Parts: sequence; structure tokens; C-alpha cells
Amino acid sequence: MDSEAPAAPMVDKVSIVVEKSVGRSHPSKKNQGKAPKRIHKAEREKKKRDHLNELFLALADALELTQENNGKASILGEATRFLKDMLSQIETLKRENAALLSESQYVSTEKNELHDENGALEAQIGKLQSELGERMAQSKTGLNVAPSEFQQPELTSHFSIENALQQAPMVSPVFVIPIHSDLQAYPEPD
Repeated sequence: MDSEAPAAPMVDKVSIVVEKSVGRSHPSKKNQGKAPKRIHKAEREKKKRDHLNELFLALADALELTQENNGKASILGEATRFLKDMLSQIETLKRENAALLSESQYVSTEKNELHDENGALEAQIGKLQSELGERMAQSKTGLNVAPSEFQQPELTSHFSIENALQQAPMVSPVFVIPIHSDLQAYPEPD
């Protein structure tokens, strides 16, 4: 039975050794877990670089670069130059748009004023046409009446003299002024 007693501690030693080896296998499993994470990270970084390279190529195609050196720095430089040009064109177009809007408002105001003036002139034309119609109607009725010369001879003779004076044109005096100062009216005898 003495032999059985030492066997029990042996079993305990074996189980302890197995536990230690199992404990050691855990750290190796952690190391095995890190290796795939590093591989996945490298793959992700490669995909990211490939995607960025594709974007740079698309940007270079959009910019229609003619340079032989189409590195990332030159592509970015051309893109910034292009954006600055576009921003300056946008500012220029904004100023032109503001000027055109101002001019459009001015033209519409002028159009409204001209429309109002046309309305006033049409009203005045209508008024003058009605007055003309009234005068023509009065002159037609005046033709049926006996002439006024026979009814009032003193007034007609007086009006005819005034009419003759009014019809005579007034001529103002005419002055002759020489243009050249050395011009003489009579040539000097030699």
C-alpha cells in the first residue's frame, strides 16, 4: 500500500503539468489571433491605398491633365488651381448677375413709366379727337347760318385789317459782318 500512496502524488503532478501546458497554449493562441488581425489590417490599408489611387486617377482624368508627370502632388496642384479659377469665375458671374438684375429692374421701371405715358397720351388723343369732332359739328352747323359779313360789316373790316397785319411776316434787320479781318471793302490802288 505504500506503493499506492506515492502514485497519488504522481497523478497530481501530471495534472499540474497538463494544466501548465494548457496555460502555455493560451498565450500561443493569443499570438495566433494577433497574426490574422495584422494581416487583415494590411489588407484594409492596401484596399484604402488602392481606392485613393483610383480616386486620384479619376481626378486626373476629370482635369484632363496633359503633363507627363501626373503624380499625386501635381494632380492636387492642378485641382487647386482649377478650383481657384472656378471660384473666380463664380464671383465674376455673381457680379454680372447683380448688374443684369439691376439693369432689368431699371428697364422694367422704364417700361412701366412708358406704359403710363402711353396711357396718358392715348387719353389726350381721345380728348383731342372728341374736341375736333365737336368743332367739326359746330362748323357744319355754322355753314347753314348766314355769313357774318352781312350781319356786322364794321367788325369784319376791323378784323380783316388785323388779319392782314398778322399775316405779314416780320423781318428783322440783317447785319453783315466780315469773317476775315484783313478783307477790305474796296481794293487799294497801287
